[in-house]
Amino acid sequence: MDFMNLKHYWIFFATLIIYCIGFIVHFIAQYSGTHARNEKEILREASTNTKLVHNTFTNTTSTTSANVDVDSPFSDYTSPTNLFYFAQISDIHISYDFTKGAQGHLYYFLKRIIPVVEPQFLFITGDITNSKKNGGYTVGTDEDEWKLYRKILEQTGVLLKNNGTFLWDLRGNHDCFMIPEWSSPFNFFKNYSKTGTRGFSFHYETSFGSTYSFIGLDGCPVFTVANPFFGIIDEVTMDAYTEFMDHAKANPKNRHNFVFIHYPETTAKFGKSSFGKRWEDYTKNISLLLTGHFHSLVGDQIYAYHKNYLELELSDLKIHGKYRLVSIDHDIVSFSDYTLPLPELPYDFKTSNLDDIIHQPPIIFNQTLPPIVLITSPKNSRFILETNREPVKESISSEYIRVLVFSSVLPTDLKLSLFIDDKEQQDITFNFVGESNQEEKIRDKREESKKRSWNKIVNIYSREENIFNMSTSTTTNTTSTTSLRENNQTLVESNKIPPLWIAKWNPSTTILNPNKSYELKVVALDQRNNLKGNHSITFRFDGQKEDLNIPLRGQLLLKSVFVKLLPILFGIVYISYEVMILLSRFYAVRYIIPKHSNLPFLPNRYVGDLIFNETKSFRQTFFKKHFILPFIEAFTLNGIFYPLQIFVLCLLVFPSKVGLMSRSSEHFSRICGEFLYGFYGSGQWSNTFDQYGTFMVIFLLIPYLNTFLIVFTNHRRHRNSILTFILLILIGGIQLAISISSSYKRGGILTILLSPFPIWICLYCWFLLILIIIRRFKNSKSTMTTELT
Repeated sequence: MDFMNLKHYWIFFATLIIYCIGFIVHFIAQYSGTHARNEKEILREASTNTKLVHNTFTNTTSTTSANVDVDSPFSDYTSPTNLFYFAQISDIHISYDFTKGAQGHLYYFLKRIIPVVEPQFLFITGDITNSKKNGGYTVGTDEDEWKLYRKILEQTGVLLKNNGTFLWDLRGNHDCFMIPEWSSPFNFFKNYSKTGTRGFSFHYETSFGSTYSFIGLDGCPVFTVANPFFGIIDEVTMDAYTEFMDHAKANPKNRHNFVFIHYPETTAKFGKSSFGKRWEDYTKNISLLLTGHFHSLVGDQIYAYHKNYLELELSDLKIHGKYRLVSIDHDIVSFSDYTLPLPELPYDFKTSNLDDIIHQPPIIFNQTLPPIVLITSPKNSRFILETNREPVKESISSEYIRVLVFSSVLPTDLKLSLFIDDKEQQDITFNFVGESNQEEKIRDKREESKKRSWNKIVNIYSREENIFNMSTSTTTNTTSTTSLRENNQTLVESNKIPPLWIAKWNPSTTILNPNKSYELKVVALDQRNNLKGNHSITFRFDGQKEDLNIPLRGQLLLKSVFVKLLPILFGIVYISYEVMILLSRFYAVRYIIPKHSNLPFLPNRYVGDLIFNETKSFRQTFFKKHFILPFIEAFTLNGIFYPLQIFVLCLLVFPSKVGLMSRSSEHFSRICGEFLYGFYGSGQWSNTFDQYGTFMVIFLLIPYLNTFLIVFTNHRRHRNSILTFILLILIGGIQLAISISSSYKRGGILTILLSPFPIWICLYCWFLLILIIIRRFKNSKSTMTTELT
């Protein structure tokens, strides 16, 4: 092989080198994306301080049925003790562009549902605002939307509810569109939300001796360009998370840990803490991971068991009107997802102005709500937690069914019925042991609240103070907590007793087969308004876990780990493309090019006859002739191979677009580059997984498809038919529209001009196709044929 022939092989060596560089850049971007470069101290200051919510409960006013044996070892199951519950909503997407759902649903939920349900806490897991205008072409946080959110919170009174410990909100991806950094003036979450920090965390102490820990993680990238879909749990957030979980683990009274984040685990990149601790190190301590983000992408039930915990994604409040109630009853965790009781969803409020809804409320605000039912014991066997902290068999042995029924009518107007496999159990009677929703409100005085209510003491302290040392003994914990209460402001608020109903039963006699699962349903009838509510669970007498029994697509969506899957899928697509053109080129370099010095650079001349002898073996079988030979003919030409190969190689090491993609701020410039590995600007990587998905789709639609069009069009001699012209014009128009619109959305006109991928490569592909079509038109001696290729 002489020197002149070696010059054709340089591209293969360059390809291998660029592959290696691409791998290195990928891992650098993944690492940098979870580490803040410019404002780490600001992020630490913006992280939440852990709070301690202490609750004492004295139940002297609840009623007890005459059928209850107060001397039984399970007498605790006959009163509303060892029980509390909270609510979750997600994906509200407040916008003045919406008259249906969205902020109207939120106002209705806070105004009508919350006063009836009275949960201990309400968690909002992101996408509070929409941050999109002009059909999605303009993205970025909007202060007017955040002002509207704040106004709804103020008008409904939830900000001050439970002395300010009621509402906990998190950011979602829509809440951080085009926010270059946390301290940016465009980060309206820090000014208008209830939490105002990057996440939240608190320990909830109860009077019955257990502690429950709640933590919300902010998954927004440190540096946000455009509209990210995937979340990043950065180093600062992981530091706060691991410290909180270490405290929770060290407390022997801690029973359950509830983690909230907008992004399901499959769409979040979890970094490491500064001490090297990972997300996986704490998953065995999670009871529930409560997320949002997917809306109803594959249905309303998107749940999955991970290795150590249960993840529950909640559909959106915006359109589908979904909310969730979670109860903890004697450490049994139960939940159910509900739909707003509106005539239609999304409900059309006819206006996006909150003042119009307040001053002229629709008739739905005056309608009676149907009963809301939640079975808290026995445990739903589909959702038994992996933590083994639920006394499932004990709740069965108690021989009591416990049900929360939320209604605006008196308990005397309610009638509860039990059904097992749709068969009513008429011999089982429910008794109300809670406090009526229509009772006179408990006075604010401490003495009366001790007799009739839940007394909530809220204490706030920073992690640095290290007052509440959970690694000490129980005695030390008591002393520390007492000291904590003495040195911080103590707030007391009255709360009502949970509206609990109980029924005595004996599962061993009611259910014939202890190894079989049954559907247990409780129906609550509002006899005054003839309204019904119900809740069903799957029940097993032996306490064994059942299959989730939800569509497989819902489980796969949460367990696919897209942050790992998308780079692999893109790699498969990319490598398959490279294999096609590199093998074809290698054959040409080895057997054809050295023998033909007169090959044209561009496909303005048909070369099939010229290289006939070197490709004779590929004309013997149908597959070789119609699927391999066209590639060899096309990539023998330098004008086809080199530009396309260089374009796809540049995709691995150079930005696909450059422009004004961000808002300016103190530490970040507006000029950014979009790479395959994410966005890069001012020394910070961001959105480090979004591009794999979008690039894969565009790569298939433009370079991949156009390469096939070039290859098979170049292989023909005859003129193109009218149908071929129409089809090519249609494909070209669609591709140009996708290329220009996707580039314009990133950074305007400048980004269109500086967009090698997809605009430049799209234009060059069509330049080649036009040359081939012109060549075929000029060189054809036959009449126009009706063939499509």
